[in-house]
Amino acid sequence: MSTKKVLHRRLFGTILTDRGVEFGKPQDLETGINGIERTSLYFCDLMRSCQKGGVENVHTLLRMVLPKGTSFEFLTQWDVNLIVNHINSTPRKSLNGSTPYGVSAEEYGLQLRRIDPDEVKLSPKLIRNN
Repeated sequence: MSTKKVLHRRLFGTILTDRGVEFGKPQDLETGINGIERTSLYFCDLMRSCQKGGVENVHTLLRMVLPKGTSFEFLTQWDVNLIVNHINSTPRKSLNGSTPYGVSAEEYGLQLRRIDPDEVKLSPKLIRNN
């Protein structure tokens, strides 16, 4: 098995999500193009956001930059990368004060763009000033 496939399995062996339309064909997400299982997808109960607390925490951080009602239509890939890099450079209690960036770089060797904690901006100004 290739290194890339092993890393995918380590990172996404199990996915817990809501029942959004983007997850309407779970078998397509669970298997690769050759039909080999690559992950297991599980759904939370309806109206039970507490069942996926970590995702909701990230959603809260995202909404600090893109408040509810903000159109995503104007976002470029550069904007999305910038937002994700700032969110992933924010220390988390659940990671003992480490950042998702730090943990992923250390544990998995992923190449993400770290933002210095003093430079992290989680507000709409993050993308409006660029």
